[in-house]
Amino acid sequence: MTKETGKNYERQVMRYLTEQDRRTFFELDIKIPDTTGSRNRQIDVWLRNTREIVECKHQAAPIGVGVIDALFGAMDDVGATGGRVYSHSGFSAGACARASKVGIECIEFPFEKNVDVYPEPEGGGYYAGRYMDLCHAATVDCDTFGSVQYGDDQGHETPICVGNSVDWHNRQMHSFIAYVILSHQLGRIPEEWAISGFIDEYGERLESGQEWSIEENEAQHFAIAVR
Repeated sequence: MTKETGKNYERQVMRYLTEQDRRTFFELDIKIPDTTGSRNRQIDVWLRNTREIVECKHQAAPIGVGVIDALFGAMDDVGATGGRVYSHSGFSAGACARASKVGIECIEFPFEKNVDVYPEPEGGGYYAGRYMDLCHAATVDCDTFGSVQYGDDQGHETPICVGNSVDWHNRQMHSFIAYVILSHQLGRIPEEWAISGFIDEYGERLESGQEWSIEENEAQHFAIAVR
């Protein structure tokens, strides 16, 4: 059963958005310049293609007017084209009226308890790069289909990223691996300097181009250093 947390609710909303439109591209915890260019505004979920702000609210009480006003202020600051609020607990009448007036969508979206989600880091596990059988690939032309797996302390592995044309030896692939692992540990997008530091620390394990493994406590130690 899926834990009822704000982060898992946000992930379910993101999954829903991409299922509705595969062209959806979202960025998390991103700084967007305001319309004056004098400062940046922290945005939790930003739809880059449409310049929309998405709020995912997992709370017991219905969403009130304050959330709508705060989102409208953020939209005005960065020149967003629209805003959406997803809530599993509904909206107050005042919030709906205010949202309708300022052009914000209010969507009641239930929390799904019985759904597979991105596995949470638990400590004591490991990360592994695995090549996969050709029959799992989406195209017969692909012979290097691979995944980054998160394994718990019992050795049960769950893919956290899967792709084709995988070459673990490639330097750009090293950056991508660092991005995936650090994002999993930090719960947010890592900084570029953190990715570079991670590669400098552990990149040698990937140089052979073969399957690899990095203990979670190693990744966790680095993630703590960059929080």
